Amino acid sequence: MKRTATTIFVLLVALFAAAISVTPAAAALRSPQVAVVGGSLQAYFNSVGETINVNTDQDATQTWSHTVSGTTTYTIQFQSSPNAAIQQFGMYNASAVIPPLFFLMSGSVGPLGFSTATFKPGNILVVNRFDALGNFLSTTTFGGVDPTNFGFYLSVSAGTVFTQDARNPGGLARAITFQGTGANAGTWWLCWDEPLASAPGDQDFDDLVVLMESVNPTPVSRTTWGQVKARFR
Repeated sequence: MKRTATTIFVLLVALFAAAISVTPAAAALRSPQVAVVGGSLQAYFNSVGETINVNTDQDATQTWSHTVSGTTTYTIQFQSSPNAAIQQFGMYNASAVIPPLFFLMSGSVGPLGFSTATFKPGNILVVNRFDALGNFLSTTTFGGVDPTNFGFYLSVSAGTVFTQDARNPGGLARAITFQGTGANAGTWWLCWDEPLASAPGDQDFDDLVVLMESVNPTPVSRTTWGQVKARFR
């Protein structure tokens, strides 16, 4: 009897541990890796204790899904752009040919400003926005949001770019992702190269750096944008 009780106890402990553990979702490295110009993004990661090499640790993920918690958090960590105050950051349905844009937050809140996005039944998304001190700023409820396959966008006066390379002019990468390390394990970094009025971008990928919590990468595929559009013809 004692042996049986011990076995059951160990099983319950194991199930409880599995329920509360946080394991980063499996993903692959981007291939080929995108050249990151300048050292500001690497310097930032070094300053916050990340063991990330910006030229070799880029993840292949370009679209995402929510976790079982149903609520995700997005925090502006770093900006290096004269357009910081007018940046608009948000998400979109990754499978839509012409997706509506779901606004998460503005770059005007500056570093440590954040938003929470809660997925509700019926493809509803409730977004709450806060400043760096945690003061409530605004809320918006969006309909028609796909919680299982969404991407992110960045808009400035020169245009809008997306996490899906194929949506960008020339199929260029305008956002690169990294898995968090150390104390940030289980989170994701999303680093943007915003469009410029007279050039594609400067490839420093530090124009807006966002830390994302409670999101999972959707399976990486090699589908082209032409193949995606063909599904709706």
